[in-house]
Amino acid sequence: MIPVVTVSQMRSIDEAAIGKDPITGYSYMLKAGTGIAGAARAMLADSAAGEIAVVCGRGNNGGDGYVTARLLVEAGYRVMCFSLCPADELKGEALLAFNEYIERKGNFLVLDDAGGLANLPQYKLIIDAMLGTGAKGDPRGLYAAAIRAINESRVPVIAADTPSGLDNDTGLPGSPCVKAAVTVTMGFPKIGLYFYPGRGHAGKLVIQDLGYPDGLLEAKNAGGIFFPTLADLRTLLPPRKPSGSKFDHGSALLVCGSRGMTGSATLVARSALRTGCGMAHLAAPESSVPALAGKLIETVIHPVPETSAGTLSRGAFQKIMELAGSMQAMCIGPGVSHESDTSSLVRELVSTCTLPVVLDADGINAYKGGEKELGLHKGGMIITPHTGEWQRLFGELPPEPAEMIGRLKEKAVEFNMTVLLKGNPTIVAAPDGNAYILPFGNSALAKAGSGDVLSGIIVSLLAQGASAVHAAVLGAYIHGEAGTLASVRLGEYSVLASDVVNAIHLAIRKLQENQHNQTCPSRST
Repeated sequence: MIPVVTVSQMRSIDEAAIGKDPITGYSYMLKAGTGIAGAARAMLADSAAGEIAVVCGRGNNGGDGYVTARLLVEAGYRVMCFSLCPADELKGEALLAFNEYIERKGNFLVLDDAGGLANLPQYKLIIDAMLGTGAKGDPRGLYAAAIRAINESRVPVIAADTPSGLDNDTGLPGSPCVKAAVTVTMGFPKIGLYFYPGRGHAGKLVIQDLGYPDGLLEAKNAGGIFFPTLADLRTLLPPRKPSGSKFDHGSALLVCGSRGMTGSATLVARSALRTGCGMAHLAAPESSVPALAGKLIETVIHPVPETSAGTLSRGAFQKIMELAGSMQAMCIGPGVSHESDTSSLVRELVSTCTLPVVLDADGINAYKGGEKELGLHKGGMIITPHTGEWQRLFGELPPEPAEMIGRLKEKAVEFNMTVLLKGNPTIVAAPDGNAYILPFGNSALAKAGSGDVLSGIIVSLLAQGASAVHAAVLGAYIHGEAGTLASVRLGEYSVLASDVVNAIHLAIRKLQENQHNQTCPSRST
């Protein structure tokens, strides 16, 4: 797992690692430039294909640019450095980097105004090394003019550490802000790079490991938020049992659906089976069984007592508890309605059953006005709210990412439950105080029924033996990747929730097969 940090945490880590030693600082700068140069060579494989522009500021971000430029020159590329300040204003590691670039007879131009960037559209690639992660507020003067010139050039951009102009804590772009195709961020990713609208300016995120001393992160108290790589996620996938039967791969009990809302139950059941559990059992209101039976030929359907409105009644409690005795996990909520009798049943099941439970949709809404009852759960519990459902339970979330994640972590610890806040990115907060950022998926998942698919995936992983936190983290990845893969074929406009179900197998296969290809934001090596 890769730690995700705030700007102040990153600054503290840098200061502890470097101290006041420019030689140590320059060693880290060399590693940063190596990562940026590697990204440039990946984007422009043919060194003769055209010239690369590197736009450098006065600080260490500019130093990263000069190191990158030197490495590219040494690799046979034609490079032009545009300097936003005179050489006599450079200090420390940035000055060392500039001098080494000049010693290699690198081309450079000191800019007095943005007119010197008029020819940017003629370049094949631009490297933005102007403003680092510590910059706050809107860029001004020559920096603002340079950013506008870069964006107007329509040339692909690699950002060094961060797109210039982006607030790396809030994810809010300044006016103006560089629009990068790739961002090579240094050491650890900064939290604002994962949140929109800033994420749209960062493009593909590559994390360049600078080799900080072991234990430094913990010493600086900067842990607690993580990004899982594909290698991490692969280890969370429950193993298949070559000699096992359907019973050995777990049975999931689904308490879902109502009259007129059989689609939710159908999506949960189909996604659970597609994710690998051996059996899915659906406890459904009696009057909805005929409709469900026509949709679900692989699911065992159990008719249970219902209200006059065709929803699950409290009279279904005993039957559901009997079924739970032979199951490994339970999903409660999708499509069950807001009927008071049904909500009472939900709360009674959660406070009685010892199975791990996924609580979603109307299952979450059953606690509106009584959120303290969430602490009465007997088994492990995952709640999967979207922002509106969260607000109905716990109130508004803070707008800044770090504060928002902090609030999720507080509730996860308070109620000893795993919280999965749906969105882009999805956030998982665990009862041990850690949190995970899952920046997977795209707008194809913004469709009715998508959350039901996610619940089915997670309960299936639980039934196969995954812990609550692992099921939530891995489930968010599979769900997001399945949506992305479905959109490759259908486009983001046209994907339905059922198409996401049908792409689950592709997401799992990709996780198993791509041992060396990380298509999500990844650590550069």
